[in-house]
Amino acid sequence: MLEIGAMHGSLTMRAGRDDGQVICIVLPAPVLPSFMENLAHARLDAEEEYWRVLHHVTSSTPVNGPGGIPRAVEKWLLAQNWSGVLAAAADDAPDSLALITHVGHIGLRLAPPYTVGRALAVFDPLQFQRLERNLLHACRTAHEQAVNSTVHPLETAALALRHISSQPWPPPVQPALPSQEEAAAYMRGRYEAFQRRFPYIRADGNTLNLPSESL
Repeated sequence: MLEIGAMHGSLTMRAGRDDGQVICIVLPAPVLPSFMENLAHARLDAEEEYWRVLHHVTSSTPVNGPGGIPRAVEKWLLAQNWSGVLAAAADDAPDSLALITHVGHIGLRLAPPYTVGRALAVFDPLQFQRLERNLLHACRTAHEQAVNSTVHPLETAALALRHISSQPWPPPVQPALPSQEEAAAYMRGRYEAFQRRFPYIRADGNTLNLPSESL
């Protein structure tokens, strides 16, 4: 699940599972333009491998019930070399914020002040596609809040992080899930759109040196 909002001049996100595991993220207004630009590139880059990964997991793993595919993908993702990805990625600043694409997904590397401690949040690129309107609306709201604030962005980010960290998870009110037919139709539409667009070419110097693996 991914919850998106705006508070105290920051974009807020809470991402987690329905078993209570959650990561709280705050991105102050000054970093949002570069974050959103990089996210747009990361989405396209990740999708170049996403459909191959999805086919590999669903064709090689028994899938049971409507939630079977997400659980199978999550289990497969956790077994991938994310620690090696983090080791290969440059980490010049302790408070850096980086988007990393790996095995068709987007890793958001985080450290304070954007979250508590150091963490890596892994997202499905289509999740950001589905929630693009929510993201843009929250970014606009965060900018409006920041313009009217006299407090330093890092201070307001700390306030926002403290607040969302204190809220119950999973959220008491959750959106209705699509039916299996609706979800399948959406995925077909996204795959057809992917096939129609030009391939995304990653910029020189943005490829990590990792051992090659085949699916």
